[in-house]
Amino acid sequence: MKSYLEDCTLSLERLSERVVDDFGVTLSTSTIRVKLPNKLVAVKQACREPSMCNNEVNKVKCKPFAEMLIKHIADGDYVAYYDESNNNLFCIRLQGRAVKGEHCVVKRPPSHGKNLKVQCSVSTEDVVVLHQLRRGSICMEEDAEFAKRAYTTINCLESFQRHFEGRKIVIVLDNVPTHNPTESRLEEELGEHIELDLLRLVP
Repeated sequence: MKSYLEDCTLSLERLSERVVDDFGVTLSTSTIRVKLPNKLVAVKQACREPSMCNNEVNKVKCKPFAEMLIKHIADGDYVAYYDESNNNLFCIRLQGRAVKGEHCVVKRPPSHGKNLKVQCSVSTEDVVVLHQLRRGSICMEEDAEFAKRAYTTINCLESFQRHFEGRKIVIVLDNVPTHNPTESRLEEELGEHIELDLLRLVP
């Protein structure tokens, strides 16, 4: 019964068929419907969830990352988070008005052009550390350059100089391919002994 309730896509007819297949007992859909309200069951919009989401394999992979982040926070290091996102400038409404019998038509240009990208680094200490807007995709060199600027900006912040002098700067990144060479590029440009750690989310 638990497996039946966990499968949110089962209809009453399909649920009745499953009971017959598994137990050889015939239950009417009305009988099943009467019992469902006692389980606080309601019809909702189904959400897609990847099969690998929150499984044990990924939890084991994420554990070292979580432990390292917790250690940096416990050590009093300055932790900043860096990510980028699309800002779609070309979205349109999907509904509109039209005379009865005619289509609702919106004229669109044949090419949308480059989208707008937002790069941002934030922290719990200073909220927004650094941000910039960019047209088109972000290449690896530009990504590493932004991380470098975030590091130098944090070093110049009054809050860092007052409360985090001598502490490490930790920049947390996601696992997109653009971030792959960021660590090696920063080591080449800033030196191997800089007080900077890059933490990347596991794949």
